[in-house]
Amino acid sequence: MDSDHQADKAWLLSVQRKLYQWSRQNPDESYRELWNWIIDPRNLRCAWARVATNQGKRTAGIDGKTVGSIRRNIGDQAYLEGLRSELRAGTYVPSPCRRKLIPKPGKPGQFRALGIPTVTDRVVQSAVKQLLEPILEARFRHVSYGFRPGRGCHGALEHIRMTLRPRRVSKIDGLRHETPYQWVIEGDIKGCFDNIDHHLLMQRVRQHCADQRVNRLLVLFLKAGVLSEEQFLRTDAGTPQGGIISPLLANIALGLIEERYERWVEHRTKRRAHRKSDGLKAALEARSSDRRAGRVVMFPVRYADDFVILVHGTQQQAEAERDALAEALRDGMGLTLSPDKTRITDPADGFQFLGHRVSMRWDDRFGWSPRIEVPKSKAADLRHKVKQLTTRQTLHWSLDDLLQKLNPILRGWAHFYCYCTGAKDVLGGLDWYVRDRVWRWMRKKYPEASVRWLLRHRRPSRHRPTRRVWQGDRHEQYQMGWLKVQRYKRGWMTPPDFTVVPGEPDA
Repeated sequence: MDSDHQADKAWLLSVQRKLYQWSRQNPDESYRELWNWIIDPRNLRCAWARVATNQGKRTAGIDGKTVGSIRRNIGDQAYLEGLRSELRAGTYVPSPCRRKLIPKPGKPGQFRALGIPTVTDRVVQSAVKQLLEPILEARFRHVSYGFRPGRGCHGALEHIRMTLRPRRVSKIDGLRHETPYQWVIEGDIKGCFDNIDHHLLMQRVRQHCADQRVNRLLVLFLKAGVLSEEQFLRTDAGTPQGGIISPLLANIALGLIEERYERWVEHRTKRRAHRKSDGLKAALEARSSDRRAGRVVMFPVRYADDFVILVHGTQQQAEAERDALAEALRDGMGLTLSPDKTRITDPADGFQFLGHRVSMRWDDRFGWSPRIEVPKSKAADLRHKVKQLTTRQTLHWSLDDLLQKLNPILRGWAHFYCYCTGAKDVLGGLDWYVRDRVWRWMRKKYPEASVRWLLRHRRPSRHRPTRRVWQGDRHEQYQMGWLKVQRYKRGWMTPPDFTVVPGEPDA
């Protein structure tokens, strides 16, 4: 069975490579024959394996079926054969999503609507995505980072830091006095995933895929609706959050942001055929020439629906661009920029992006330099979580239980912020706070115990025997300050396997 799965994966990878290469060589054409590959048994088996190994395999849609129940009652092979027959006959119709409201962290009383498709819909969406994604990955701009294989928020933040870094050094004192961008437009789209216009979205999808059966299936997914408290709600706009295909469709819709700034991001069409430079180098030369000529320069970096636009120019030009971008999003995709949250900021004052603080700081040794920092509000949120876990209401836990609940929070937080400037001091200070809270919790749990007896639970660490930490029988306090702090390198981003072509230098 494992060898069969490996053979299916090898076949899928070969098809994905063909689609990626074709899309890279024909960026302005749309692929016409995709349906037969989508309903191929090997593709459906790979899609089923992806859904069956996902964390949500125990989560059921409106039909109440999970991966386990399908395996027990029908069997993998019979289930996939029946699904393929429905797709070939054209009788397959997606079911409405089951709506679940998720509380927004840090925003009491506000919820995010999550749409949970059925297992069958997830398998079909995965089958479509596996073959549609290579075509689109060859065409997405390099400044887009959200919901793309091998990319993440740290790559987007490092891209912003590298773009903000001054290049010109003064000949007098050797310092960098001029910043390349004077203003930042912080973009915030109001209800992005709920308000994408279906008609405008499908117009953009047809630029990449011209297979009518695939496009008809995507329309059915968009119009499937949701079931909330036994009431059916139509979905005339938006892509349901929670579907496998939804992030890919959202990236297609929001790609118009990068296309608006094609001159300064990446030239897709050669304006002068005799030039040998590629699109990225041509865009770099355009930014340099426009900056020298005193013209405005704009550079976007986007992570899903969160984006910033770096502006070289005046504040009035930045404000005019904010209004023009709002109109372009409204006309091009039916989206609205939030007037209150879409701000224009001086980089020296700093701005928030993807849970980090980005700012320009003056250093007497180098001049202006960009920094990615840990926001004070995020550290305060972590201290609040730790405090909630070490109150009197948790005294019935053992020390092992407490550490088992604390460590995943501390480990995830430390790995998320370990690439920030000054992260070592922040993580070390939070370690001290956690250590102090556990000490106070122990004093409350054992009010009559002596200090010497309580300190018996501070033992040499299994990882660093020279350091003492709070330790139970199975767990010990995770030390965030011991994590290696370094600057994130964009070279760590691993491209998907289908982008690596055998025979090329990077293969």
